[in-house]
Amino acid sequence: MQKVHVIAHTHWDFEWYFTRQQARVQFAYHMAEVLQALADNQLDSYLLDGQLAIVDDYLQTNPDKRAAMMRFVKARRLFIGPWYTQIDEMVTSGEAIVRNLQLGHKLAADLGGVMKVGYLPDSFGQGQDMPKIYQGFDITATVFWRGMPHEKNARYFYWTASDGSKVLAANIKNGYYAGVDLIENDDTAALLHRIATDTQAHDLALPVGGDQRAVDFNLKDRLQYANQQTSDFELVEDNYPDFFKALATSSDLPTYQGEFIDPSASKIHRGIYSSRADLKHLYDRLEHLTVDVVEPMMVIAAHQGIEAQDGMVAHIWRAIARGQAHDSSGGCNSDATNQDIYQRGVEALQLAESVRDYLLSKLASGAPASLNVFFWNPTVRPVHQNGEITLATRGKHFSLKDENGEVVTYEILKQVKVDNAVLRRDPAQEKPDVYYRTTIVVPLTMKAMDWVGFTLEEASQCVTGRQPSTTISNAYYTLTFDKGQLVLVDRRTKQSFVNPIHFDDGGDEGDTYDYSPAFQDWLLDLTLAEAEVTGQQGKLVSELVFRGQWQLPSDLVFRGQWQLPSDLAQRAAKKASVEMPYVLVLKLAADDPVIHFEFTVENTVCDHRLRLILKTPVQAQTSFADTPFGIAARPVIDPHLKDWRAIGYHEEPTALRPLIHFANTHDDKTSWTFLGLGEKEFQLIGDQFDQLAVTMFRGVGYLGRPDLKRRPGDASGLQTKYVSTPDSQLLGTRQMQGGICLDADFVPAELQRRVQSLAIGSLGYQTQTLDRFTTPLQYFPINTNQTNLVHQSPVQLVSRDLVVSSVSETPDHAGYLVRVYNPTDATVATAGDFILEVAASIRQLNLNHETKQTLATDVTTFKLPAFKPGEIRTYGIYPRHISLASKKESL
Repeated sequence: MQKVHVIAHTHWDFEWYFTRQQARVQFAYHMAEVLQALADNQLDSYLLDGQLAIVDDYLQTNPDKRAAMMRFVKARRLFIGPWYTQIDEMVTSGEAIVRNLQLGHKLAADLGGVMKVGYLPDSFGQGQDMPKIYQGFDITATVFWRGMPHEKNARYFYWTASDGSKVLAANIKNGYYAGVDLIENDDTAALLHRIATDTQAHDLALPVGGDQRAVDFNLKDRLQYANQQTSDFELVEDNYPDFFKALATSSDLPTYQGEFIDPSASKIHRGIYSSRADLKHLYDRLEHLTVDVVEPMMVIAAHQGIEAQDGMVAHIWRAIARGQAHDSSGGCNSDATNQDIYQRGVEALQLAESVRDYLLSKLASGAPASLNVFFWNPTVRPVHQNGEITLATRGKHFSLKDENGEVVTYEILKQVKVDNAVLRRDPAQEKPDVYYRTTIVVPLTMKAMDWVGFTLEEASQCVTGRQPSTTISNAYYTLTFDKGQLVLVDRRTKQSFVNPIHFDDGGDEGDTYDYSPAFQDWLLDLTLAEAEVTGQQGKLVSELVFRGQWQLPSDLVFRGQWQLPSDLAQRAAKKASVEMPYVLVLKLAADDPVIHFEFTVENTVCDHRLRLILKTPVQAQTSFADTPFGIAARPVIDPHLKDWRAIGYHEEPTALRPLIHFANTHDDKTSWTFLGLGEKEFQLIGDQFDQLAVTMFRGVGYLGRPDLKRRPGDASGLQTKYVSTPDSQLLGTRQMQGGICLDADFVPAELQRRVQSLAIGSLGYQTQTLDRFTTPLQYFPINTNQTNLVHQSPVQLVSRDLVVSSVSETPDHAGYLVRVYNPTDATVATAGDFILEVAASIRQLNLNHETKQTLATDVTTFKLPAFKPGEIRTYGIYPRHISLASKKESL
């Protein structure tokens, strides 16, 4: 006899075709039923979908229910956590996943206890790094539904990661709603035999619940009926933690490793990687700003006597987590919901930018009076790079001197004359107040987590400018545009590549869940041949600018507002009648191995997909991209592309692949990489799979559509209703930026450092009074920082092969955290060293920032032990003498 553990739950989409506000109303009344059912013992226990965001919202409007919730949580009858929101794993960064779980754990602990089960019942694919992330939170079990491949069809198994981490997994193959049949259908035998397939385990899980499903008050009656109908199964009311305790006694469970992204048990929706690109770019920018700038700058500021603002950072992370909830990050939602998600991101971005701007201003206020231009390095590595800043000066010409009084060479990128006159109704009465706004680049060398300062002085001599040219060069590349062709020369290998960058555009007759080519498609190769090209060669920064317009098919018309087309008739007829203007900027910086690109498109076309194509010399069988804490190697053709219908897959397993920050193709001779700042989808294409295609954006007009070319059957989302989503056509201006790099070898840690550098850009500040509007905060007066600004380098990491995931203060404000990981599947024997400015104790923490062990006491250098493949470590560094403002306050 097999034991069936029946688990009462609800699956609660944070937002979807409905808004978060609408869901909050429903949830408030739902919670009243949950608390009633538990108080009256109509249910033994209940699971609130593994996420705390819905509870967080609920308690804001129902604070009087907190005590009742805590009572049931502590009694192990109401199960909450471990997540703040349920993520879509394939498009969420590692640091965002960690912070999401941290938020969930904290809120659950405050309410009485966290469910230590990695519960993600509806995510569109399972990421290969999840076992080690779970283990970092002492989570030893997980529940999911979608993604298991045909070859790995076990219902219960052990799931391992490359570092050896292991969790016990339950694949609820029949869905989180499978147990609804127990309530609504008397054919108990069919249900029980259905959930008993593909396993020899004695213990089975049967979830009873569904999307926003009301409480089943009659569950006990239905269990009694079911037990009377069967002698092969025993049904008991239970919870997931106790189910996994029982399941762990099974001795015959298989072990699997890797990611699970196959549409075997259900649709997997690989098209969410590119759906609503506007959201993905916004939240990528917000994440980078928070992780790479705000948090480490708070560590730096604390060493300079400025108190950290933990509450603001927590507020930002809540917004990020809400934007990465299942469906929200995927973009498969209504326009009203999407507008809500976007606005939350904008507000959080404004907050993060304001924190950055304030810290730069406050830090500069404590500097020596002779210095008035500053740049900061928020990373734990020394940097040698160009710094870009826009300066305000009274005169047109000026000089820069370093802290030793030596004149520094800089380069002017742009200069405009500004009249700052006090406004009058009659402009003739305005008294001119002229100054110059000049954007420059200057070479910088900065220690880890340190700064450089300059003295700006008026001068009489002008600086030599850049020279017009359609050939630009640095130490790594030469780019030439001549006679309609772009030629890239790798100066290290002397190889030339003709037209290595172009674009393509095809129809998209899919929906917000999935890209699907038009039934009568027309794929256009969009080249730069007809572009108007200008360029400037400089000693520090050079650029080529391509301006043009591509002709595309569209039924879109403008009658006071954009009128969306009803079909793809012009594409089917191969008629290109609409211009889509674009500007592509390629930049080369001195001593920089990255070709920077900025791409702006005025999207005038509906139902299409635009991709950037890199033509490489690599004839690939495998593609490579980063994952939250590693690298995924995936076949260029899905193994089941030809037989997917025969084996019962729910959609075509397209070779579209996700990336977090970069996509790569390489062989033993060369490596080509796309560095993205929000792009999340790529594919290797071409007869030899030698073209790296990255989706810039795609536009569709419906939440879900039925009977797609690569996804037959019912529409995703709502099966009986078309939900129009004109905003997801992404009409209007689209701006993208990132980088392209060619290397001899594939070094993932170096590629992540380059992405971080692209995302950070320049952290510059000028102390001046001419322009009060460089940032909104510049208008506000501040007191001078009481701590004199001095050079400090609290911690430096010397390591080639490790990636720094984050740098932040410890929760107790006594030190700072550095999280690093090995992105490869090879052991890093010589991992590197921490070099500390003052003696410190070093502890290893788990991902929830709880101490695991003390590694060293009172040291100024610390040699990192070898890193296992894929291993993540969080180090707590606690200096013996530290000038943290928050610590001073506590003393």
